[in-house]
Order: sequence, then structure tokens, then C-alpha cells
Amino acid sequence: MDVKMYSLRERNGCVYQEVSESQDDDYLYCEKCQNFFIDSCAVHGPPTFVKDSAMDKGHPHRSALTLLPGLRIGPSGIPEAGLGVWNEAADLPMGLHFGPYEGHIAEDEEAAKSRYSWLIAKGRNCYEYVDGKDKSWANWMRYVNCARDDGEQNLVAFQYHRQIFYRTCRVMGPGCELLVSYGDEYGQELGSKWKRACGQER
Repeated sequence: MDVKMYSLRERNGCVYQEVSESQDDDYLYCEKCQNFFIDSCAVHGPPTFVKDSAMDKGHPHRSALTLLPGLRIGPSGIPEAGLGVWNEAADLPMGLHFGPYEGHIAEDEEAAKSRYSWLIAKGRNCYEYVDGKDKSWANWMRYVNCARDDGEQNLVAFQYHRQIFYRTCRVMGPGCELLVSYGDEYGQELGSKWKRACGQER
């Protein structure tokens, strides 16, 4: 199996693992151990996946209504970024998993132009996009802005079972805006196919 290791942007010493075949995107990452695992970390147990608030697809305000208790959608702290997502409750621990990111699935390059789309690798040179532009089809994760630098990043975007998830990479206290990023080398590996836009108005 061809495995590539990438440095993560959020801090030194972290790696991002991309497996080249789609059925091998089963790996999760333990922020505490800084190791990859399948299903359950040998030291810290299974990961915590936080489910969205339930809302049927097609509701005109679905994306906002799927927001988790304790989070708030409001003006971003990033200038000209529009709306963002803020933690308003207790501390969010490191290693929480949010998702999957929801939206319309498309394989055409038009979807790549959307500032709400993430690219999903299905295999060698085979891709599709999940586009959260449509608020009636997307979930709250469409409102999370990209971090401008390593210091403000607190979420890592990653692919798991052909879906995009966000993982907390540091503890987030009340009043903290959720800001996502991904490894520089991972983006370079996907080249022009990786079209997630950062810092654009929501």
C-alpha cells in the first residue's frame, strides 16, 4: 500500500496521512498520541463524533438549524469573511470530530468553483466535490471559515470514508471562533483539484 506522510499546519510534530486508495481512508488521528488508528486509539479509546441537530434536507434554513447546542452562527472575527461559527458554551476538548460536511455531490468542475466545496478523493485521479452552497441541503459546517495562519487554527479538515470531517486540534473555550485548515502539502498533492476557498464571505 502506498502511504504518504504530510506535516500538518497547526503545529510542529504532527503528520497527515493520505492513503492512495479510496477504500483505505479509514484512518483517524489521535491528537493526544499524535498517531493514526483504525476504529479506536489503543490509549484513548474510540473517537468522539458529534452529531448535528436533526433537520430534513430541503428546509430553506436547514444549514443553520443543524447547528449543535452551544455553538452560534454570527459575524466572523475575520474581516470581510461574513458569518462564522462560535463556541458559546463549555470548553470543546481536543479530538472532537464534527461532520460529515454536507451538500450536493458533483463531479463537474463547476462545483470546484464554489467557495463552499471540498474535494473528495475516490481513488487515483478520481475525484468528486461536496458543495455546501445550497443552505437547504448543507449543514452548519458551511459557515466555518478558514484560519488565516497556524496560530488561529483550531480545526483540521480531513477525509474519512469518502466524507469530509473537521477535528478539533486544540481546546476551544467559550467565545472562540471555529477556524479550519488543512496541511499545506496535502493541498499541493491535490494541486488545482483542491478548491476550498478561504477567507471569502459566507
